[in-house]
Amino acid sequence: MSDISIDIEEEKENKLLKRRELVLTVHHELGPTPNRDQIKASIASLTGFDKGQIVVDSINAQFGLDQTQVIAKLYDSKDDAIHYERKHQITRNKLKG
Repeated sequence: MSDISIDIEEEKENKLLKRRELVLTVHHELGPTPNRDQIKASIASLTGFDKGQIVVDSINAQFGLDQTQVIAKLYDSKDDAIHYERKHQITRNKLKG
């Protein structure tokens, strides 16, 4: 896997749900679209949040391009993420278990 770099396109604070909502562009030159765990690790190193506080909501890759649009939510705590997220997102992001 090649190195991935991330650009934050939009950032919004959602105090009611105790999270930051991000729209990101993930660049992955000469490599396949990164998986959810790789994206979470890159976001964690970029923002300083723990992987358990990060929920990758969607990954939208376009055919033939070396960049992918990602929507992510960064919660104040892992408990907040589990409380506010839908069950399938908790499972996909491996927040429980």
